Amino acid sequence: MFKVAVVMLVSIWAGSAMAQGRIAVLDLDAAVMNTELAKSRINALRNQSEFKSNVQELETLKKDFDKMVQQFQKDMDVLSNEQKVARKNKIDAARGDAEHIARKLEAAQKQEMQSIMQEIGPVLQKVLPQVIKEENIGLLLPRQQVMHVEAGYDITAKVADKLNQAK
Repeated sequence: MFKVAVVMLVSIWAGSAMAQGRIAVLDLDAAVMNTELAKSRINALRNQSEFKSNVQELETLKKDFDKMVQQFQKDMDVLSNEQKVARKNKIDAARGDAEHIARKLEAAQKQEMQSIMQEIGPVLQKVLPQVIKEENIGLLLPRQQVMHVEAGYDITAKVADKLNQAK
């Protein structure tokens, strides 16, 4: 939701900038993730004992899953149908456990990213019009919506730098 509001504001600012201004792209997520605030908060999240424990558990589950799959493929010709079903169910259960842990890790990171976006949002609303004006941008597009862009058109790093300076 926050990103939608920023994209709308960008469109308004870009439209009110000089009509003959240049075209640029912005990867908002990358700009925010390249700030010192985001880097320190993500590092803090990754250093939490529960997060580390989940990462270790996921790695262990993946290794166990890979071993079970390899062993199943190796033994497939000599297993009875019941044994095949039992092993397949065990493999499916291991996959489900790994997917559950992966979703927990992803949710924690997503929640932290949303928190960071909310914190940086007011600063971004001040910084973005400055960059648009300084760079004489007439049209600003989200990077994810552009198939090809040369580096000179991407203002992501400039926005990240301005966000870092605006502490």
